[in-house]
Amino acid sequence: GQTTQATLKTPLGKEQSKKPNQSTMRIVVLACFLFFASDALVFQHRTRNAIRPSHQQDPKRILARTCMVVEQKTSTTEDIASTGSLVFIDKKSQLASAFAALDEGDQYDAVLTGLCAKILDDDLDAPESRSALEDPLSLLKEMNLRRVKASGRSLMSMVDATVKTEDASAMAQVLSLCLKNGGVRKYGAQQQDLTPLPNTPTGRFRNPVDGKRITRKERLDNVLVDIPTDDRGSEVAAALTFMSFAGVCGLTNVLGIDDWAPYTNTLLTGLVLVGVVDNFYDFIKFGTSLLKEKTPEKVNVKLPDKGDLPGGLGTGALTGNVVRGLTRLTSKDTLRDCQCEAASFFAAYALGLPSFAFRPNALEAAVLVLESAKKENNLDTLLSNVGILKVLVWLMAPAAMEAAKHPQLIVSDPREGAGLLRRLEEQGGDDTASLFWAASEEEQADLLKWAYGEADLLLRNNQQTVKELSERLAGGAATMGDLCAVVEDW
Repeated sequence: GQTTQATLKTPLGKEQSKKPNQSTMRIVVLACFLFFASDALVFQHRTRNAIRPSHQQDPKRILARTCMVVEQKTSTTEDIASTGSLVFIDKKSQLASAFAALDEGDQYDAVLTGLCAKILDDDLDAPESRSALEDPLSLLKEMNLRRVKASGRSLMSMVDATVKTEDASAMAQVLSLCLKNGGVRKYGAQQQDLTPLPNTPTGRFRNPVDGKRITRKERLDNVLVDIPTDDRGSEVAAALTFMSFAGVCGLTNVLGIDDWAPYTNTLLTGLVLVGVVDNFYDFIKFGTSLLKEKTPEKVNVKLPDKGDLPGGLGTGALTGNVVRGLTRLTSKDTLRDCQCEAASFFAAYALGLPSFAFRPNALEAAVLVLESAKKENNLDTLLSNVGILKVLVWLMAPAAMEAAKHPQLIVSDPREGAGLLRRLEEQGGDDTASLFWAASEEEQADLLKWAYGEADLLLRNNQQTVKELSERLAGGAATMGDLCAVVEDW
């Protein structure tokens, strides 16, 4: 007990019991330094990784780590709102999720529509559009291999994108792939409905209207109507001459030329009266007879028959060109234009021609025929009996449509068919086997009349579809794909 008390009372002994060993202190300080240094290195490493360029990182792993941190810190939307945190959502991941949720057919449709939309939106010329079309073509081929049917919307986009190429072979390739896919069914479906022209006038065939067997000559003479005449050059010239003369007569009155005014006024009045009598004689005669029946004691006038008038007056022969020319110069009918355009489009589509020009002409048709004869274009040759007939039906369809609804042809030109045959003769040289119509003028006339009759029959058998096409075109915003949708019932 004494020893313990002495030790506590001694100052030196008290100091030694409370002071730690110096080597121990050094170890503790070194451990603390190493701990803080390692923590700083870890922090620096993480910071460098966070600011690395994006190409050195995996975006999906970064997004996953970010989502894990967000889920740990904020479990609900209310927590995020209360803490004021900002969560950046990766839009690409949402798109990938939405795309993955679609079935295989919808995925293909979305990609095909997008590729075609890019071609339509970009400012590309025809060759560039043809190159850009390779990706949609490859995708459509893959869809055919995997038996994935394309939707009408994606096929409409495909047709519209192909139109930008201005290439008939590209259009033929696209429509061929669409036929294999099953989305297109009516392209070229009515080729077998055409009746080819028999080789001789006595050749017999089955009449497509009543099914009776008749000869070529019998159909041309008794069944088919004549091709409407068109002399728009002389009609416009006559109308301009009359308008010029009327303007000169009116100018004499405006300028106060009193010496000439009586004569010019008399001539102008006489011309107007002749025009009225020549074109409206039937109405004048009917009105006179009606007036005579109501007042027989006062009116005792009997007009002669139209055939008894001098110079063919009353038949429209004298002033008909002037009236038709004035009508041609002053009339503007949007519906008539759309009807002719719809007829030409439907004829080309139904007969399998890879050219959908709304206003076909002889030059364009000749280029199509000659291009189809080249093997590198992979087109069915049109330089044959049936091929030429199909092209002529396409050229004649607008005239057949307009003649069925109007007495005068204004929009269409029935001479385009003859122009095609003439151009092909100039390019064909001595190839008489292909130019079968060049044997005689009678053979050419029979071929043109036959094609006009086939065009008229084709349009009459499908008049409801042609009417819907006309209405769609009259809307002013129809594309080629929209018209295909009308025919295919997409």
